Amino acid sequence: MPLSRKLFVLTPALLLSLGSGLWAGNPLTSWWSSDEEAPPGSRQFCYGGKSWPIEPRPSGKSAPFVQTYHHAHYWPDPYRWEDRGIVRRHMITQTDAGWVVATTLYEQHFDPETQELNEAGRMQLRWILQQTPPHRRTTYVATSDSAKHSQTRLASVQRESLEIAGTTGNCPIMLRNCQNAGTTAQDVDLSRRAYLASVPTPRVPFVSQSGGSSSASSSSPQSPGTGSR
Repeated sequence: MPLSRKLFVLTPALLLSLGSGLWAGNPLTSWWSSDEEAPPGSRQFCYGGKSWPIEPRPSGKSAPFVQTYHHAHYWPDPYRWEDRGIVRRHMITQTDAGWVVATTLYEQHFDPETQELNEAGRMQLRWILQQTPPHRRTTYVATSDSAKHSQTRLASVQRESLEIAGTTGNCPIMLRNCQNAGTTAQDVDLSRRAYLASVPTPRVPFVSQSGGSSSASSSSPQSPGTGSR
């Protein structure tokens, strides 16, 4: 059989064996997978005891052309996915912290003498158990300087929660070591009263309708188009 005929017959078999070898763990496949996640951009190298360029860059072997083309073709993906994930995780953390603040019963929600829930505390607890989303109905009780007072507050909230939601509520209640958020209603009321007491009297002149209607109408300026010609 001529040599050209033999090559024509053996070429498909050689190609098939080469392809199966590549997919079966050939060293070429290992080399390709090692460069698969190579970072894009130029590499930093050392020459004359200096780093070129001076800003941080990846070092080592340059990425293959196909990897560089892939990064340039799909940029800014997939990098913006990670940035979006970071922002969303921070937003979720802030949202969770805000709900914890909203569902906390602070010192102003308890009677200072008995450490039992007052009217404001009962209204806040009712809002937590009935109005908030079901997965946000964890009630936090601010701790006191005394462990005994903290347990009294916790027991009072548990009793009131049982009266509001019953046994079907199943809403967790726990102590929380925190500071008071905002100011008390008494401070807000005193500040508002002081502001209203310091408001000056109006300085705009006022003419009553009964006594000065004629003089006001005679002295008022005429509208355009109604005057004498």
